[in-house]
Amino acid sequence: MKRKIAISLMTVGVIFVGFSMGLLLYNNHESSKAQESSEVLVESIRLSIAENELEESIVDPFDEEMTIKEIDGYGYIGYISVPVLELDLPVMSDWDYSRLKISPCRYYGSTKTDNLVIAAHNYKFHFGYLGHLQPGDMVIFTDMDANIIYYTVDSVELLQPTDVDKVKDSGDDLILYTCTYGGAKRIVVRCSYSE
Repeated sequence: MKRKIAISLMTVGVIFVGFSMGLLLYNNHESSKAQESSEVLVESIRLSIAENELEESIVDPFDEEMTIKEIDGYGYIGYISVPVLELDLPVMSDWDYSRLKISPCRYYGSTKTDNLVIAAHNYKFHFGYLGHLQPGDMVIFTDMDANIIYYTVDSVELLQPTDVDKVKDSGDDLILYTCTYGGAKRIVVRCSYSE
């Protein structure tokens, strides 16, 4: 009887290890795909910004909407750079779970209304190391109109998944957020304008 229990427990253990390995491989594959996609998209966004700079356009200072450029069927508002993490990532104009697999997304707000919120998966080459940021670190956002906005990290905190409304209309100029590994909490990086 003890032998049957031991064999059953070992079998369950092997199944769990196999499942864990499969999940790890899947997550690494998704992360690698996201990294490759981000590198190509950032270059496309940079080219688009350069083209926009060559065109003479009138910018309405009262227009709160950010310029959106379509690339590969998705709208983008620019790209974000986090020098200390060596990140340059495209930012989609709208978010949903399928878009987050490709790129960080605007969850809420705008640079023009001083309340931009950017969400991303915790992929290694997206926001996986967001929790390593420290107050004073620099974050740079370049929009499709070639405006470069500098931010400084004010704080890094953990929120409950149900506290997502605390990132909307928070009074912060920029918020970056992602899930912790396992998804139990949300990492929130609050930033303010920097000169």
